[in-house]
Amino acid sequence: MLNATWREQTWSALDQPWDVIVIGGGITGAGIFNMAAQKGLKVLLLEAHDFAFGTSSRSSKLVHGGIRYLRNRQYDVVKESVKERERLLRESDGLVDPLAFVFPSYEDNAHETNMMRLGVIIYDLLAPKWQHRNLNQRQAQTSLPALSDQSLVGGIKYNDARVDDSQLVLRVIMDGIRFGGSAINYAKVIRLCKANLGQVEGVVVEDQTGQMSPTNIEVRGKVVINAAGPWSDAVREAVKGPPKLRPLRGSHLVFSRESIPLNAAVTMLHPRDNRALFAIPWENRTLIGTTDLDHHQFEDETRITPEEVEYLLEAAEFTFPGYPVSSADIISTFSGLRPVINTNAARPSLESRAHHIWREEGLVTVAGGKLTIFRVMAADVLNFCANALPGRPKFSHLAPCFIHPVAQDRQDRTNPDWIMMAGRLGANVTSFFGESDPADLHPIDPIPQFWAELTWAAMNEAVVHLDDLLLRRVRLGILLPNGGLDVIDQIKQRVQPALAWSDEVWAAEVERYQNIWQKNYYLPE
Repeated sequence: MLNATWREQTWSALDQPWDVIVIGGGITGAGIFNMAAQKGLKVLLLEAHDFAFGTSSRSSKLVHGGIRYLRNRQYDVVKESVKERERLLRESDGLVDPLAFVFPSYEDNAHETNMMRLGVIIYDLLAPKWQHRNLNQRQAQTSLPALSDQSLVGGIKYNDARVDDSQLVLRVIMDGIRFGGSAINYAKVIRLCKANLGQVEGVVVEDQTGQMSPTNIEVRGKVVINAAGPWSDAVREAVKGPPKLRPLRGSHLVFSRESIPLNAAVTMLHPRDNRALFAIPWENRTLIGTTDLDHHQFEDETRITPEEVEYLLEAAEFTFPGYPVSSADIISTFSGLRPVINTNAARPSLESRAHHIWREEGLVTVAGGKLTIFRVMAADVLNFCANALPGRPKFSHLAPCFIHPVAQDRQDRTNPDWIMMAGRLGANVTSFFGESDPADLHPIDPIPQFWAELTWAAMNEAVVHLDDLLLRRVRLGILLPNGGLDVIDQIKQRVQPALAWSDEVWAAEVERYQNIWQKNYYLPE
């Protein structure tokens, strides 16, 4: 339970020798932390903002092989990803769930249809599985009622998976803590510590909450791993590492399901440049993305641009002409940065999604890759460091990272609510249902999250600010109109007592959240 007492205890215990110090609380850092903890290593994860603050809460909500990467012949990346997708589907019901995709076939896109037909065959062979199939016109229309039936002749159906990305990160971290690791958010690494020979052997951590004492702590470790995602180059400046990343921005629009009704995801080609994009049914909403653009204005928060809004709306209007949408229909937007290794490819979409690991003056950095292969990346970087760790352990991406809950009742095993919450909370699911107010165990209409999740997260999931809760724990900020502010009074009555915030603090947090949402999760000015 990551409450205020946990934060104080974790902070006061930082000043001790560690085997592994991980910088970065996104999915890459979370995976490394979890895997190291399972081996019995003394491992510490430090996150400057909130867990999953960066890329790992702003993804396309997919655990997927990346079928579009086949165009660039990134076969190794795709093979690695589809195999990991299948493992995550087997191991994490309620958190990573199957999602059918349909590529619509029209009279005038026969060439693209033939290429996609070949692509899904390769996609399934790499897994390996055989789940794709051709659809006739009626079947395609049933799966995607928003499609125009004019000149529609059928489609190609294949399978990937969807996920709540920030919930995945939190689950991996929580289970890593259960395995014996220590992790803390709002703990910023402000300096690297070096030995006499100039090798990195620790970090100086600064409390960002304003509540811990002392405010700075020097922490030593046998291995320091930089898994800071888009901020990795900034961390490497302390070892004079030349920039290696090409931050690429991916932006998304969120609509109501009524605006664009989908019973499956759709792979669509943009009419302007023939780029592949997705429309995805997620949490009773429809999500459209993603762009793939160089990002030069580096700030903590990333936001969509007017040009990206226009580009994504153009794709939606072209693909779903019977359901015209405009900026007035957009519930929210979100935008994240991919920490891609720069190979100076001619276009951002041509850059490889492969991950790389290197050491500079003792600092180990891992960058690149994608959410789906976080366990592969974790095993690779820990094996890279193994000679410096006690017992020289060997790591495998085949090791499970979840502690699964035991159903207390036979009916739980088939109860969709229990399965959903077990996926999100793992071993805490029994406590959640046992401690929650029964009146709050119903969905926040029209999305599937329970009102009780707000109280639970506020009490048990390291919430420091209101945006932690509404943007990354219970995703009201991107799923409800106006960022959920229309129901802020209902949120207040469940959250303020759990966080022990005074009325003054609550008002300041609401104002802070409103500014963040308006600037970074809605339409650009």
